[in-house]
Amino acid sequence: MTQSLSGKSVLIVEDEFIIGLMLNREIARVGGTSIGPVASVSDALKEIESRPIHAAVIDAKLADGTSAELASSLEDHRIPYVVVSGYDKASLPTRLRSAPFIAKPVSVPLLMEAIHRLSQMDDLLKARI
Repeated sequence: MTQSLSGKSVLIVEDEFIIGLMLNREIARVGGTSIGPVASVSDALKEIESRPIHAAVIDAKLADGTSAELASSLEDHRIPYVVVSGYDKASLPTRLRSAPFIAKPVSVPLLMEAIHRLSQMDDLLKARI
């Protein structure tokens, strides 16, 4: 059973619009606030700079390149993230391989559990500041 994401904002970086909408619905269903979906690294970077974000779901390959640059910004802002991709984890850019990974087609319960764990990690990271 997925636990509540009440009070948590989750950035969705996904260039497949239907998947992004499905993630929006699932995050809202458990009380979280979705940001996006955004389909590019540049749009995601704007969101990171403009508001508090507790966790992120990032597609490995986007319209304007890979999410390696995005991962760097998320790490700089201490925002935990999970990578989703239709590609094998071993074929991802090196920077993305150490992150939690969910293969496409996405298992919604598995992804929602990963998001919940990320939101708990965010609490721990922020408590150490």
